[in-house]
Amino acid sequence: MKISTEDKFYIQSINRALTIVDVIGKSSDAGLTLTTISNQTKLHISTVYRILQNLISWNYVKEGEGGIYTLGYELITLGNIAKENIGIRNVAHQFLEELGDSTKETIYLAILDEINDQVMYIDKIDSKGNIKLAAGIGSRNSIHSTANGKVLVSAYSDERIKSMLAASGMPTHTDSTITDVETYLNEVRKVREEGYAIDNLENEPGVRCVAAPIYDYRKKIIASISLSGISSAITLETIEDKYKQMVIETTEKISKELGFRK
Repeated sequence: MKISTEDKFYIQSINRALTIVDVIGKSSDAGLTLTTISNQTKLHISTVYRILQNLISWNYVKEGEGGIYTLGYELITLGNIAKENIGIRNVAHQFLEELGDSTKETIYLAILDEINDQVMYIDKIDSKGNIKLAAGIGSRNSIHSTANGKVLVSAYSDERIKSMLAASGMPTHTDSTITDVETYLNEVRKVREEGYAIDNLENEPGVRCVAAPIYDYRKKIIASISLSGISSAITLETIEDKYKQMVIETTEKISKELGFRK
């Protein structure tokens, strides 16, 4: 249901832009002219034109010959991501719950937001203890300071990762955050060899994580799972002795459900 103009969260410019996208999307493949969009949305032609220029800059709308507007290719990308993510979450959720029940720790399902070069959480099982981690479903985190980030970029070349880090930056989150590119690349290389990553107090003070990749039928890393908790409970020893294997076994089960075969 579309948000009402009376709703306290209503933002006129956003709703106008989405209305224009909706009108273009529901038109024929031939697209719509500026005048037609203005008539169908009941917005002034100059307002429609300004909004269209912003949508074009994001590649959400494309302007063709003769001033015909159609949906842009970026919406195809976003649609495919949304479709894939819904499938991953549906398949993975029961396995996340099982891992959360057996460890009592916080479990995250994450993907790579390739547009912003960030980790995005698409599912979460809260800790069964008193400590609740702040990051929720839909929130984002840095690729350089999280175990999920190290896992999700591990399939990329070192050059591609350097480019991503240059774009996103390597801000300091804690005293342990890795802010040197080569040091980070060495961490990613370890992921490629060992099949898991550790966030050793790098993203949140006093919080340690271990993560492993989820593969699809193409043998492509499409998501990751992390187990997170306070450092007194999740020590480097407990990760090595117990938790890394539990996380890896969970991701292997999900990967198998998604058609992955070694």
